[in-house]
Amino acid sequence: MPGRSSSQPYDVIIAGASFAGLAAAQRLRGRVLLLDRQPIGDGVASACAAPVRIVRMMGAEAAVLQEHGMLVIHACGRRVAWRLPEPFCTFDYRAFCLEAAARTWAEFRRASVLGRDGSRVLTSAGAFAGRFLIDATGPRAALAGRGRPRYVAFGIESEVPLAVEPGLHFHFTPEVGDGYAWAFPCGQAARFGVLSYRGRTKLLPALGRFMARFGAAPARVHGGYLVTGWTPSVVDGVFAAGDAAGHCLPLSGEGIRTAALAGARCGALIQQVLDGRISPAEAEAGYRTFVATDRRRYRALLWANLVVLCLPRGWVGLAAAVMARPGLLRLFFDRYLAMGTTAATGSVDLPPGLRERDA
Repeated sequence: MPGRSSSQPYDVIIAGASFAGLAAAQRLRGRVLLLDRQPIGDGVASACAAPVRIVRMMGAEAAVLQEHGMLVIHACGRRVAWRLPEPFCTFDYRAFCLEAAARTWAEFRRASVLGRDGSRVLTSAGAFAGRFLIDATGPRAALAGRGRPRYVAFGIESEVPLAVEPGLHFHFTPEVGDGYAWAFPCGQAARFGVLSYRGRTKLLPALGRFMARFGAAPARVHGGYLVTGWTPSVVDGVFAAGDAAGHCLPLSGEGIRTAALAGARCGALIQQVLDGRISPAEAEAGYRTFVATDRRRYRALLWANLVVLCLPRGWVGLAAAVMARPGLLRLFFDRYLAMGTTAATGSVDLPPGLRERDA
């Protein structure tokens, strides 16, 4: 279909076509414009591991490469296995995004988001007016601006064809003294990565040393910043979700689940406004409440993150072994996996497909 002219306002403009933006778009049935500087499915910056239920929520089961029932922590020769209370999976990012996008009614434009002027989104393809704006642009928060406080980690990853023991493996090794490394099997390949809690960016040597333990070397590398902080969820009328609002979790670095659930909640509330069921003020209040509900759990993870930074590597393994006791582990996962569950996660009707216009 031909694209709408920039002079005609949209009901909703979503900046960013990744996890949060696509989840929001799936809950919207008005005149919706989805913007991203890259084609949908390009620009992977994540390890692409998430609970299976989140992938199903997005209608992207076809993207799953391998399911995992175990989280394994390695520290100073100690190996501790935590059984996951629900299955996680590794998945293909491009396939995930394309499957999720096909379940929206949004019009897509490939354009860089430069900022905004009131309700107008300024892009490399011109300005577009929208009644509601959603910022899902990641760490740069192009529409909502950089709220505070923000804690920025940085990680890189490389995928190579190699067999790795099943499970999601986290390694607390000398290669990354201020973070961790990981090895995630994904079908016929494995993803190896390193993360610095302090946001150090020169991690390629550490990744090379870590992969050498498995007889491998980095191939194509991707990655980026992970922003936590639970920053303001609505800024001057702009709804923010995912890394744009600091929704990545401390300690684990998990951001897909929280981004998708925040986007889903955001989109569902705005659709209620479009349907005349609630007012814009009620939608803003509802979204703020959704974010505030998990603030205490977020702070607990942040304190745990700081403790891990201060502990010797050997003590991390000991702490993981203590946490592996069934009662403690169940208590931890009950609270950890509850974050974001007040979001709307119902199924969506399948539209005829994404309407795309490259600008």
